[in-house]
Amino acid sequence: MSKVRSSSSTNNPNQMSDTANKSDAQIVPDVSNKSFSAQLRESILASIDQDTNYLRIGFIAFCSVSFKSFKKQLRLATRSQNLINYFQKVLRHEYRTEAKIVHHKELITCTVNDQVIISEIGADVDHLFHQNPADLHEQYSVEDYYLLIRTILRGLYLGCGFLANPQERYHLEFNIPKRSTSLWYGLFLSELNLEPGRTVHQGSEVLYLKEGEMIADFLRYIGANQYLIRFEEIRVEKDMRNHVNRIVNCDNANAQRLANSVARQINNINFLKEKIGLAGLPDDLREIAKLRMDYPDYSLRELGELTKPPLGKSGVNHRLSKLDKLADKLRQDNA
Repeated sequence: MSKVRSSSSTNNPNQMSDTANKSDAQIVPDVSNKSFSAQLRESILASIDQDTNYLRIGFIAFCSVSFKSFKKQLRLATRSQNLINYFQKVLRHEYRTEAKIVHHKELITCTVNDQVIISEIGADVDHLFHQNPADLHEQYSVEDYYLLIRTILRGLYLGCGFLANPQERYHLEFNIPKRSTSLWYGLFLSELNLEPGRTVHQGSEVLYLKEGEMIADFLRYIGANQYLIRFEEIRVEKDMRNHVNRIVNCDNANAQRLANSVARQINNINFLKEKIGLAGLPDDLREIAKLRMDYPDYSLRELGELTKPPLGKSGVNHRLSKLDKLADKLRQDNA
């Protein structure tokens, strides 16, 4: 099985290694006014400017999810000037052609009408999908395989990816126009242990990841180091906040249970005091009854430290339970 075709710049392994090292230094453009998803997209585009290895393959992945068919005309509409620049760059570098650019206020359209070029891009897409994702690692060295993974995943995200703000939820999705294409990418992601969920939305296949660890792995695969760090910081903060909330909720629940138990015990002791008087109780029960009335905020352990001799929690609980049962019996007898 032949390898996925890449750009001519990958013929030099030393050049590939140098480029890989350059792209590891993540470039984050000034996109503070954009969503987390758009910021990641712009960061990927900035990184591609520094890394021309596998340029054609990344573009093929991008086109495979950006266009439903490769007949007549390819038309890309976006608000991102950087995405248009990327599209034009690859067309010039790999296909020796230019696209027609038209600006409509904030929207920019990029159109390819050359049937020969469109057919060539379509053939490249078909060639990619004739590869079995499970076999790709056998065709490349370890370094080249991960370069290939990074490039394909970047193209996939640029073409149809969306990453929700992790402060709000963990959700990464790919809205893919064709089922056959989504099946291939589903297998590709599964090979990377990024097992996606699948749904259908408005006629498109949607692959999605909702686990924070998988999304972090995706960011690691595409080399988005700055965004990976931000994502992991948010995960740690959310996990810590959730842990604290669980502790607080547990403490509140325990405090409420204690308050309910103390209220019941004091109510029963007052009932016994009214009906038979505390003097009528056995010495051990009279002692614990007085202590509970005098120290309503004390825990069982603290009450046990005041008895003579001191009792453990189970001993105190046993005596208070006997008072509860005695009060319940008197109520039944008087009913």
